[in-house]
Amino acid sequence: MLQMNLIKKLKTSYQIKLSNNHRFLCHTMGSKTIVFDSSSWEKIAELSKPKDPGYTQFSQNDNYLYIKRTIGAFCVYDTEGFQLVKTLKSNKKYGFVEGDFVVTNTPFLILDTLKTKNGQQLALINIDKGEHRILTEFEDSTTTLINYNQYIKNANSYLFTLSYENHEGYRVNKIVKVKDPLNTGSIKVMENSEIWHWKSVIYCSSYNTYIVVDNYEVFILDGQFEEILKTVCLSEQDYPDHLGYFQHLHQSNDGRYIILTYSQTVLILRYDDLKPIVVEKIRYACFGEFSSDDLFLLIGTWENGYILENNLR
Repeated sequence: MLQMNLIKKLKTSYQIKLSNNHRFLCHTMGSKTIVFDSSSWEKIAELSKPKDPGYTQFSQNDNYLYIKRTIGAFCVYDTEGFQLVKTLKSNKKYGFVEGDFVVTNTPFLILDTLKTKNGQQLALINIDKGEHRILTEFEDSTTTLINYNQYIKNANSYLFTLSYENHEGYRVNKIVKVKDPLNTGSIKVMENSEIWHWKSVIYCSSYNTYIVVDNYEVFILDGQFEEILKTVCLSEQDYPDHLGYFQHLHQSNDGRYIILTYSQTVLILRYDDLKPIVVEKIRYACFGEFSSDDLFLLIGTWENGYILENNLR
């Protein structure tokens, strides 16, 4: 697969995550989350709560595993014995929305999107105390959405996409960059005059650029998110087996490669010229990421998950 050595084959894997110290690997299935010891690839925990896991994050010190339900609620497990230690659900004041989230470096303090009386807003949530603080005041609209894209480690910042319908009825996207969640003045909103909409966006620390994907188009923009430096269109005519619909965007830690996951195909592009160097048809693909040290490639599908030895280094 992808011309790489298969280390471990898993069952259904909507999302696959390695802990920061690479000691644990977890993957989400339809009704549970499975945890492996990455040194032996033996299963060490089968977590039945929540019953429909959507997104997972390890705390920055790897002491806890956070699991968010697809419909909005959190379960927190310690990683010593994988015992459930905290839960938090939506209430009358606010509601969690489907989507990924941020675990800050403060224990039990997360950054996530909440549905409030003023629409979707970014908020700091204390899972231990069940308290929250709204950080943004985006215009109230039933069409407004906020999605988490990426943690930028070297800048200690978090990247979100703000999406809404403008007065003409067109959906418009903007980048929301949060430098310090504890300081409301550290939130920066950026937009581009040429690219109004995208499926995903990430920041490339190696080259101080942004990578934007809108269906089959890939753009590289400068660090101010103003100038388009490179672009490529992955024409369906060049892929007669059909790429499928876009699912996930990720980049290797060294910045050299971009992995694009479509529902029928996984592609790896070389950053320098956006040329596809690996293309493989993978049915029901939904997730593809490099590990933080670029040693592994993690591929998730509705049927299986795959841990591959990255040979592109």
